[in-house]
Amino acid sequence: MHSAPSDSYAYNPLEVRRNFRFLFADCIFFIFGMAFIDLSTVIPAFLSTVTESSLAIGLIMAIRPASQLIPQLWAAHYLSGRTRHKSYLMKVASASRVATLLFALTLFFSGPKDRGLMLTAFIIMFATFWLSEGFLGVSWTDLAAKTIPERLRGRLWGSTQAVGGLGAALAGLLVAKILSSNGLPYPKNFALLVFLGWILFSISFTFLSFVREPDGPAEKQNGSFLEYAKSIKRIISADGELKRFLLVQILSAFYNLPFAFYIIYAKKASGLGGGAVGLLLSAQLLGSVIWGALAGYISDRRGPKSAIMLTALAGVAAPALALLVKGQSIPLWIMIFFFLGAVSGSIYIGLTNYLLEMCKPGERRTYIGIMNTANAPALIFPVLGGIIVQEVSFTAAFALTAAAITLALILASTLKSGCRAQA
Repeated sequence: MHSAPSDSYAYNPLEVRRNFRFLFADCIFFIFGMAFIDLSTVIPAFLSTVTESSLAIGLIMAIRPASQLIPQLWAAHYLSGRTRHKSYLMKVASASRVATLLFALTLFFSGPKDRGLMLTAFIIMFATFWLSEGFLGVSWTDLAAKTIPERLRGRLWGSTQAVGGLGAALAGLLVAKILSSNGLPYPKNFALLVFLGWILFSISFTFLSFVREPDGPAEKQNGSFLEYAKSIKRIISADGELKRFLLVQILSAFYNLPFAFYIIYAKKASGLGGGAVGLLLSAQLLGSVIWGALAGYISDRRGPKSAIMLTALAGVAAPALALLVKGQSIPLWIMIFFFLGAVSGSIYIGLTNYLLEMCKPGERRTYIGIMNTANAPALIFPVLGGIIVQEVSFTAAFALTAAAITLALILASTLKSGCRAQA
């Protein structure tokens, strides 16, 4: 069982309810928007129309983890010493919305043969979008921790995955119709998907602006960024539990290695057409709904360690089932994409809640920065996946992923069940 909540300041119940609603709306509309530019179905399907290189697709997909991770420690250092940081958060979040709209317009006015233009525009949009998410990651997570008590965070993240995922699953049906042979011509079909995503991201942004930020503890500034980085090294070296947690996180991130190639393998090995993309997306989002809600409930009731292990089980199931695919096997592909959604919909819940319970409020931004930056090995996973698929086989990529996440599951079982913030 878990010990008492680690937050050392009181929450205003009225403000908690108000902020819970607005953060909930922010999250569900963001999740809904991501369904229209989904990273395992829509984006790889689009990239396969502008390049035939698996390695190139892997390199492009690596932009996401690189852009998310590189700014984390800088952002944590930049925000240290501040009791409020929402204005920073809103400015950074606006960049991803602008980039998405500009890319939608580029696709709309492009022709089927403008592959170079579309690929260049995509890379610029993709990098801007995820750099924005990287620079705001520490700030958003800290804002949620400042406004939502420890024993409500699992409910917040689990319910947003459930409701947002249900909406996104319905969006999958619309994606299938838009990308089908009876839908809009290429590339206007993808332009419409990106534009719909932009509308939902803008609604998410609006709800986020309504969140009221309380004053929080100001972390001590450790001089220059170089000095701050050195202090991070000392924190990790002195904390065995933190090191074990970070290793679990890195091994769990192996699910990204073949993530972009499941849909390509489904099309090549099983002959699934464009209409099946929407069906698989719906299965993926249904997995996100069920596993996200379950992980949130388990995190609040049994602790985030159990939620981490639940995610790892789904992470092993997806590549293991992919190794069994023979022929068209649509039911099996539905199960595979269900578990892919389960991982992406629940991995944040267990890992983030575990970390937030591990640290004191005054250490929170630094620990969030450490957690996100420690995912740096994930930078090479999409590239490595592309190399393995191109030079060896799809099955080799799936086998490596299953083995790595199995190790994550075993190691997660050794994590402590209670929080340590009071120690």
